[in-house]
Amino acid sequence: MISLYPQPALADWETDFVSRETITSHMPYKEFAGKLELSPNDKHQYRLIRLPNNMVVVCVQDTDAKQAAAVLSVSIGCSADPPELLGLAHFLEHMLFRGSAKYPNENDFEEYISRNSGENNAATDTLETFYYFRVDNNALEGSLDRLSCFLTDPLMDADCTDRELNAVDSEFKSNLQSDPRRSFIILKSAASHSHSFSKFGTGNIKTLKESAEKHGLNIREELLKFHKKFYSADIMKLIIVGNHSLDELTEWAVSMFSAVESKGNTKPVELSHPFGQRELGRVLRYESVGKRNELRFVFAIPEIKSIYKQSPYKYICSLLQRSDEGSLLLYLKNMGLANNIAAYHYGLDYDNFNMFTVHVYTTPDGTGRFAEIAHALFAYLQMLTKTGPQKWYYEELKAICEIDYRFFVQQDAEDWRDFILKNIHNEYLEPEHVIYKSRSISLFDPELIAKQLQYLTPTNYTLLIQTKEHKDVECSSEEEFYGIKYDLRNLPASLTNEMAIDEKLICNFHMPAPNAYLPESLAAVDKPDDISAIVVAKEPTLLLMNDKLEVWFKRDDQFFVPRGSIKLSFHAPEVLQTPRVFATAILYIWYVEDVLEREFYSAGLASLFFRVYLANAKICISASGLSDKLPDLVCDIASRLKSLTIDKLIFDMCKTSLDDAYANMVYKRALDQTSYYSSNLNGSPEWHYSMVSKEVSSLNIGDLQTFADRIFEKTYAKMIMAGNFYEQNALDIAKQIDGIVGCLPLPVHMRTTSLVHLFDPGYYIFRSLVADKDCKDNAIICQFQCTLGIDKFQDCVRFLLLKILNEPFYDQLRTKEQLGYIVHASARKLGQAKGYLSFEIQGERSPIYLTMRIDSFLQNFRQTLLDYDQAKLDTTITSLVNSWKEDYKSISQEANDFWHYISNNSYEFDNLQTYIKITSGITKNDLLEFWDRYINYRTAINYTRVDFQMWSFGTYFPDLKTMQAYSNSTLALYDCLIRDGLKDISLAKVASIISDSGSNSSSVDMVLEKIKEICLEHSNDKEELFDEMSDKKSKVRIALEMCTNENKWVFKASSTNNEKYLAIGMAHLSNGCWIINDANLFKAAQALSGQTIPTRVLIPKYDK
Repeated sequence: MISLYPQPALADWETDFVSRETITSHMPYKEFAGKLELSPNDKHQYRLIRLPNNMVVVCVQDTDAKQAAAVLSVSIGCSADPPELLGLAHFLEHMLFRGSAKYPNENDFEEYISRNSGENNAATDTLETFYYFRVDNNALEGSLDRLSCFLTDPLMDADCTDRELNAVDSEFKSNLQSDPRRSFIILKSAASHSHSFSKFGTGNIKTLKESAEKHGLNIREELLKFHKKFYSADIMKLIIVGNHSLDELTEWAVSMFSAVESKGNTKPVELSHPFGQRELGRVLRYESVGKRNELRFVFAIPEIKSIYKQSPYKYICSLLQRSDEGSLLLYLKNMGLANNIAAYHYGLDYDNFNMFTVHVYTTPDGTGRFAEIAHALFAYLQMLTKTGPQKWYYEELKAICEIDYRFFVQQDAEDWRDFILKNIHNEYLEPEHVIYKSRSISLFDPELIAKQLQYLTPTNYTLLIQTKEHKDVECSSEEEFYGIKYDLRNLPASLTNEMAIDEKLICNFHMPAPNAYLPESLAAVDKPDDISAIVVAKEPTLLLMNDKLEVWFKRDDQFFVPRGSIKLSFHAPEVLQTPRVFATAILYIWYVEDVLEREFYSAGLASLFFRVYLANAKICISASGLSDKLPDLVCDIASRLKSLTIDKLIFDMCKTSLDDAYANMVYKRALDQTSYYSSNLNGSPEWHYSMVSKEVSSLNIGDLQTFADRIFEKTYAKMIMAGNFYEQNALDIAKQIDGIVGCLPLPVHMRTTSLVHLFDPGYYIFRSLVADKDCKDNAIICQFQCTLGIDKFQDCVRFLLLKILNEPFYDQLRTKEQLGYIVHASARKLGQAKGYLSFEIQGERSPIYLTMRIDSFLQNFRQTLLDYDQAKLDTTITSLVNSWKEDYKSISQEANDFWHYISNNSYEFDNLQTYIKITSGITKNDLLEFWDRYINYRTAINYTRVDFQMWSFGTYFPDLKTMQAYSNSTLALYDCLIRDGLKDISLAKVASIISDSGSNSSSVDMVLEKIKEICLEHSNDKEELFDEMSDKKSKVRIALEMCTNENKWVFKASSTNNEKYLAIGMAHLSNGCWIINDANLFKAAQALSGQTIPTRVLIPKYDK
């Protein structure tokens, strides 16, 4: 694509780099000796180096960090996949975690990271693959050594290769019903099929295993070839963050990563544009899974990485996304056509092309009236062209960038990739700008902005339209991998080359007013000369407390930046009374969000961030950002909430959007839906979304107006102000809020929130069918109720247990058994009521099979605890304790933590310090005692467990009579047989074979022989199928082994409330489990917790 602007020269990465040697190993490297542009508020120490193999490394010393981190970025993604092996780059990313010559155990890296209180992740994009980990500082060296082996000597073990193919396939299948993923796939489909951008990047069994077999390729050899060809040090960037000295970080980087081979720039070169003349001027309509209505105007533009200093698209995007007077979005909202707009380009990764997208989230009417939206968009762009680039507006954007640069907010470990690594890959970026690319957005170039607008014309775009049902078009084509139904045709000439300029329409648009929320003062309150002498307060101060409000305050005593955070809540217990009132409250929040977005959009551009939300019977306001205008913003929002007059147009749009949101609940991932049912069963009152959705549909404008008028009549408010303020500021704003709201006191006994159900001892199963019939996945959550009430010691044991078992659980069930892409364990505490351990899997196998594999792991894990030596336990405890010692990175993070304890009424600000003291003294006997008391069904007297199962339509779903007639292991085996191809066998036949074969180790082979006979009875072609079932790792064989140990799956612990449960229609199974048929009846039969009790006496600093 011909660019309208000249490209500058590439940045000089040679002149200011000087030769050095590491202190210990005396290995060579080059260090940038120029001056890195750093924020005066940045406490980190940086060193930018280049290894002899041309790998670029940024070493970051953070002396306060309790944990270290590293991110490796390789400029190779799925665009490099060979056409016969789509998904190979992604598959390689998976396989690099599966052992190296130096560390051959396939889970060595993940086990090491987990043991040292860390986490890791990786992702493959179109042009990049990145690897990330966070770990204890003392484990950084070992983690880096393991990461370096990804690049130098990966094993690619053949056995792991076969299993990890299934993991890639599971990941692919888990996203089949994801509308955001499908939207990206359809964008690729709209591009030129000869362009690498169009490649299917995830991969699956078909594109990898079957395609390799078809082309006579050995997939392991192809992985090694891909790694050898593309994984070159020249296109790798690494960032290492820790509390170690820069010399130590440099030593590790040079000694470990210099061995990575330099092969030159191995990035594939694409000179053409994915949206050439053939691909432009078209409209692609496609069907969504859920109720989603979106238009995407995709413009073909040249590369933009060379103009990062001017950043013209920051200017253009900011204007296109506005929702205030004169904006495109406000016009579309007033026309009933759209709810939101996003404008963006596709990053700075692309060398010779880019795309600019205006993403319009429409109303249901909007997709059908796309021509009106297109005319409005181009009229708005024409207004921008006629008005010309405005320096004052650019200077406003630049001012905020300058402030963000000057008052740097520390990064969380996982944010370093976007903060630095994404910048280094830009070959136009000067070395001095590596740390703060945003600081370089400083050159106002009106001619360049004008040239960019020349690409945003009716002759240079493709339109993508997404909705569930297209009224005027039949989507008869089908995308190859996700099965997306679509229709592709040329846009009408009236929307392309013959589009006329509508002067009357242009008159609706104009530039915004100057931003009233830009700060006038950036002074830090009472910043001392010697910061090191300050003793940081560990909790906020209660300034004021009366029958209407309580006010908390925490001055910034560690960051000394002009930032702050204000949080407010107004107790409204009536919102939980009925599904209808709750539905009205949710609609009220949606309405308020829309109004505030229209009226306070400029606050967000001034680095003031706010939201209004509903949390446990409270209307909440959260605002953070630059402190100067923050109190004004909070008071403005409170005033707006108090004086809300419901507008019919906004009401109708919000109600429709909320209706669609509830309708889309059924299209969430199976595990997300399972989690929802878990929350619903544990809490009360908790109204199921189906009940709330019905109420939303019947609400009218009068209902919402009545709610808005009455919600603040009687309430109790809480507030915390933290950051660059004085105590008096907090008292003043509290007084203003009190005057604005003008409420009556809410009596103490009415300040109720939702409660928690304390389940009777027993084993319960809640089952539900996934409503989306195209969903392939099942899901299971096995939830063990462990502690009741306040028991800090048991909480700490539970968290330590989770840390010990999490990685083995993942390794066994995800890596080795390949039960699904999502496998993890978690520990939660529900207020002061109870704590639990959960084990979660989403995969294609039946929930019964998944549950039994979880149980098998748990039954074997006690031995793991017995074998856990003291040195290992000490390391794990230290690692967990260190993770709790991590300092706050920002004022907002600190305020969020304090607010958690204020809003839940516990005021337990020293909670983590208590955990740290307790955890340090936990012994192995404590772990075993906990295990036997709560998890081991053979010994747990009050064994309490609930399994939440979501069943897909493609999985055999046994009814209650069948569940009572057959054992779980028989049902699991039956599903495995029919899923793996033996569809001619009956459940009764399976049960008969198992019964006739007895229960010993040899009976597995006996049953398999009988299955073989059945296979051959129907077809000689099924002998291969039988061979697959006979494999020692096949799911059928594993299910058979579970059948021969049937007594392992009988749970002796059972509820003492048998008559009560039978009376409410619950079914009792032979293995001791109860089936919950009606969640509400079950909840009504359980005890409820009390309200949270403060852990301290609250004494305000001031009387009034």
